[in-house]
Amino acid sequence: MSTLIKTQFNTHNASQFVESLDEASNNVYYVFATKGPGTNTTPNSSITNSNFQVWDEMTFGKRVRPVDAAHMTRKTDWANNTAYVAYDDRNSLLTGSNYFVVTSEGDDYHVWKCIANNQSSGNSISKPLYSDVSSSLNTLYIKAADGYQWRFMYTITESNYTKFTTGDYISIHTHANASGNAVTGSIDNYIVTNSGNNYNEFCNGSFLTISNSTTAVINSSSFTLSPNNDFYNNCAIYIKAGTGSGQLRKILDYTASTRTITIDTAWGTNPSTSDSVFEITPSITINGDGSNATARALVQTSTNTIANVEVITRGQDFTYADITVEANNMNSANLALVRAPMVPAGGHGSDPIEELEGKHVGISVEYANNEASNIPTDNDFSQIGLIKDPLYANVQLNGAVSGSWTAGEKLTQANTGTFGYIISSNSTSVLVANVYGQFVLGNTTNHANVSGVSSEATMNVSSLYVNTSEGVRSSFDTFDQRYVFSQTTTSSSVFSEDEKIVQEDTNANATVFFANSSKVSVTTLRGTFNINTDNVVTGQTTGNTSKLTAQTNPDLVRNAGDILYLNNIDAVSRSNTTTETVRLVITF
Repeated sequence: MSTLIKTQFNTHNASQFVESLDEASNNVYYVFATKGPGTNTTPNSSITNSNFQVWDEMTFGKRVRPVDAAHMTRKTDWANNTAYVAYDDRNSLLTGSNYFVVTSEGDDYHVWKCIANNQSSGNSISKPLYSDVSSSLNTLYIKAADGYQWRFMYTITESNYTKFTTGDYISIHTHANASGNAVTGSIDNYIVTNSGNNYNEFCNGSFLTISNSTTAVINSSSFTLSPNNDFYNNCAIYIKAGTGSGQLRKILDYTASTRTITIDTAWGTNPSTSDSVFEITPSITINGDGSNATARALVQTSTNTIANVEVITRGQDFTYADITVEANNMNSANLALVRAPMVPAGGHGSDPIEELEGKHVGISVEYANNEASNIPTDNDFSQIGLIKDPLYANVQLNGAVSGSWTAGEKLTQANTGTFGYIISSNSTSVLVANVYGQFVLGNTTNHANVSGVSSEATMNVSSLYVNTSEGVRSSFDTFDQRYVFSQTTTSSSVFSEDEKIVQEDTNANATVFFANSSKVSVTTLRGTFNINTDNVVTGQTTGNTSKLTAQTNPDLVRNAGDILYLNNIDAVSRSNTTTETVRLVITF
């Protein structure tokens, strides 16, 4: 038994991820950096790290905000003289094909869906321009001289383009006018599947006289009008130019001797004998569950076949439509066959995420210099990743306490969804472990009070430290996962980056991330270093030694959080004067 997983399932999962950043009980994500599988400038082609190894090598991370995530889709730049695929709900190969493009115009970028491609008979040579629709945005289709028809979907601002675009993907955004002007169940294109033959009922010309709103005498200087009565019966007459242009009617009767036609419905505006130009072609009959769709067949005059179908009015509310090409004296042996693709639910442009395969999510985070001294600028990183819902290990909240806390009690901040567990407390502060989320300050109102689940004691938080032993940082926007030690060097030089240091009597060891004469930060700590003793640590590469005098632990609880994504990259050396933009594209 076969199973079909539709693209909508993937876009739904992508939407759930994006929504999880900003919903009431939101998840918390960080883009983190690690020393990764080594310091080589060429990234490893495979990911072999266990989760434990990733935690050991993790150095720092920055929180993903809602503005840092966007639905993404494939990036196809419009290129001159290139064939594109027209949207067709019956095309099983549509997904993954080039049926939408992005163009640049001014500082911004615009995304278009190909609605018609001249019956797949040529390349696109007319670039769709936003300036052609931007004046009112009521006209959201562009029909070019090359026979292509494009539907404007949305705009990517220059800032969003810069933030999210990669070589293969662009971001998806909402556009109120584009979605607001979408028409449910419109018929926007017709596909000729069999061009038929013997369609010689065509001509153009002008009106000699107009007896009334349904009867007129016609003339043609380009074609010889048929000498046969009823020859143009069932054909369409279309006012191509001049007074009454854009009107389409069906011919009920043609009298050859007087060149008189009678139409099925009176003209809304009578054509003029002075400037109105008509065209007669086979007509299109539409039978379906919608309304107000009209079209006419266009004839290839050299072969008397149906070349294309021109949309006159798009109609609305169609979920199916049977299309018939009508002319006089046609038989089943030479009939053309035409079908109409059904538009997506809501119409073209109503939901670009669903319509344009938005099953990818882009995350873009900047490591700006040292983030106000909140992330390290020493050494390098060669692996990036995404972690979900980590726990902070040692948070201190300061403020006026009402009541008494209980050790081990759960502490919550209801309006943020943040919680943790009390280690110790006094009348002005509380130390909390295993913190999920982000405590916020509430020193002017009660909206940010924290409260004990069992004791019901409360605190209006006036300040906080993310890591008590560090006693500096007050924001959960970043984390530092290194072990940092104060040290007294006992050799003439300091440890070098990436060398292993060992304390022989405890056998504790770690990898140096950064060292100077007073401090050493490390990753991949094994065992426990003895602090404030005569025990020395020795560099296994340099042979340098020091005594450790104080220890600051990492911000996060090790292994408390789901590592969702890892990617090996070329090693990036950090500094106080550079900014790295990390872009992740996750496919669902």
